[in-house]
Amino acid sequence: MIALVSSGRACSSACSSLHTVVRDGFLASLLAPRSSGLRHPSTSSSFPAPRSPRFTPRRPFHSTSPLNSTTTKVSYGVAASSSGKGRRFYPIKNSYNFTPEEQEAIGVVTDTRDRLIQRRRRPDSGEDAFFASRVGQNGTNAVAFAVADGVGGWAESKVDPADFSHALCGYMAEAALSWDSPAEELRPVNLLQAGYDGVVADDKIPAGGSTASVGVGLEDGRVELANLGDSGSVLLRLGAVHHYSIPQTHGFNTPYQLSIIPPQMRTQASIFGGSFLEDFPRDAAVTNLQMQHGDVLILATDGVFDNLNNQDILKHVTSRMIATGAWTVDSDYGIQLAEGLKQLTQPEGLSSLIFPSQAGPEQSSLSRSREHSHTLQSLIAASIVGEAKLASMDSRRDGPFAKEAQRYYPGDWYRGGKVDDISVVVVVAVDEGYPAKI
Repeated sequence: MIALVSSGRACSSACSSLHTVVRDGFLASLLAPRSSGLRHPSTSSSFPAPRSPRFTPRRPFHSTSPLNSTTTKVSYGVAASSSGKGRRFYPIKNSYNFTPEEQEAIGVVTDTRDRLIQRRRRPDSGEDAFFASRVGQNGTNAVAFAVADGVGGWAESKVDPADFSHALCGYMAEAALSWDSPAEELRPVNLLQAGYDGVVADDKIPAGGSTASVGVGLEDGRVELANLGDSGSVLLRLGAVHHYSIPQTHGFNTPYQLSIIPPQMRTQASIFGGSFLEDFPRDAAVTNLQMQHGDVLILATDGVFDNLNNQDILKHVTSRMIATGAWTVDSDYGIQLAEGLKQLTQPEGLSSLIFPSQAGPEQSSLSRSREHSHTLQSLIAASIVGEAKLASMDSRRDGPFAKEAQRYYPGDWYRGGKVDDISVVVVVAVDEGYPAKI
């Protein structure tokens, strides 16, 4: 068995806090699209090859203690952003805000079963998929969310890896929306199981595989996460990495994954030798968190974590939080919460920054037409995707995947980033009782 070594995602002491953050000029750089390209050829094998894991961190992802408050009511600002491999990334077009009062879900199609329509209306995420939805129809603040990454090796068997991951998210969203018990009884592992059962029962998906990271957030701030494979999560609190998930892998480039193996392929394997990776929802690692006002929870596929480590993500998100006024920097107490966070997570929350009040009528009209994109959570999601996209195409900057590949295969000397599909879901916790900006 191959042992795993220290993690490229592990956060060093240097990332526990940030003392200085550049505030100016980030919006212009965010909105500038960059073209993308493919550099690293894929390897071939007789059977579908799993994708890259990240390396085992030095400390585990554990539960946080609940708050000693019985009156806390938390709502969640949720947004997602994605970019398919080899495609240009447009921060506004490729960002999706979730507004529970107006939408049942984002990232999935819930109003039709027509597979062709569903395929045409997929977000630009390639073989990745994501969703965010309400939990039940009782009007609570509870939300469910997830990212999934289809195993690209199935393309060698003429199977579209995207079908599995998108269907998995679709069936999970349906399960969350149809939940008729108290929201606190919904577990992400059960949600993952419902999604997997739906995919297995779908005769239009004969084969495939996917990793997944799933979460359920309750209106008292409790969040439970279930992680299977090398998709993962990071929780940031006031300029520090508070928690992060541990990738589940069988070995290098071999993450845990849900799978459907056709009978014919099983027969061939029994005759000619070989085996398949088959993990199940019960194998997912479960984590319980207590989110607080101003916390930022990030779920992402390995397109992020293969190119950015925790310190990279922390610096990037903290700069955005401070630049928008969600966090402030105090010379005596470091990074602190700012008033008005809830307003920043609402539709048009960042319109005053992107479209100043002194702009003319044409600019105001443009603001109204794009108001759904200008929230704190969508800015963070798009920023992470954009930064990971740039890092993936940078041949001079060795990301976490490159560093691990060099340790396992020093003769190959893999350099630069790892081009891949990228999907991110960002959840910002808002305490309804926290003082609003006057």
